Amino acid sequence: MRDRFAGVLSGSSPPDLRGLRLADLPSGMSAFPRDFGRRPPIAQIAPRVSGLAALGASIFVLAAVGHLLAERTGAPLWALALKPVPVLLLLLRVLRAPESPLRWGVAAGLVASAVGDVVIGLPGAFLAGVAFFLAAHIGYAGGFLRAAPSLRLLRAVPFALFGFGMAWWIGEGARELRWAVTVYIVGICLMMWRSAALLGEARLPAGVGGAALTGALFFAASDSLIAIHRFVRPLAWAEVPIMVLYWIGQAGIAAAAVRASRGSATT
Repeated sequence: MRDRFAGVLSGSSPPDLRGLRLADLPSGMSAFPRDFGRRPPIAQIAPRVSGLAALGASIFVLAAVGHLLAERTGAPLWALALKPVPVLLLLLRVLRAPESPLRWGVAAGLVASAVGDVVIGLPGAFLAGVAFFLAAHIGYAGGFLRAAPSLRLLRAVPFALFGFGMAWWIGEGARELRWAVTVYIVGICLMMWRSAALLGEARLPAGVGGAALTGALFFAASDSLIAIHRFVRPLAWAEVPIMVLYWIGQAGIAAAAVRASRGSATT
């Protein structure tokens, strides 16, 4: 093969490039490296991905702890500014993942939740904040329904019972907000039901349903504490558990979307 280039280098003959391959070029004549076009090995990508994950997790924890400390020490502006940060980080993680049936419904729910985190902390804006969280539940339920369209009505039964029980328990204290509270309970029960419908869905990777249902249950536990604290009796210790349960719930739902995206990327 070097004979084909000898005349070119000496200027005595035109180049004959028929059947020429990049690998046939003599050393030093290729404008591209020998591994041009190859994907970098996973060993080179993994440290960058794990580094970003560690950074995101660190900011998540710092923002969460900072919010709780600001609430405890009477710094409302800091508390309000830091409160949506964990959810916004989860949103960024979901948006960076490949396409999946859950992706946009979960992303919409996280956006609504982040807005609700801020609005519900403003004076006189409790109902407006609740409306944003209701929109989040509807977004999550829509994403879950898109991923698992089968109704699975039997899985709705425990959540319907939970909804009736919660409405009865807080009904006396929530009389002035009866309809708003009822609609919200229906929304969160719908979200839990559709998360349970993901369990065993053949089109989704293993673990998606479990992560979604775990997240939904933690979210419901957080909302239940809020309802008891506001409409039944004040709970002096409730502030930290409410937020921790809420963040774990959001993380579980976001994890379900990311896991579903990984499955889509391999198909």
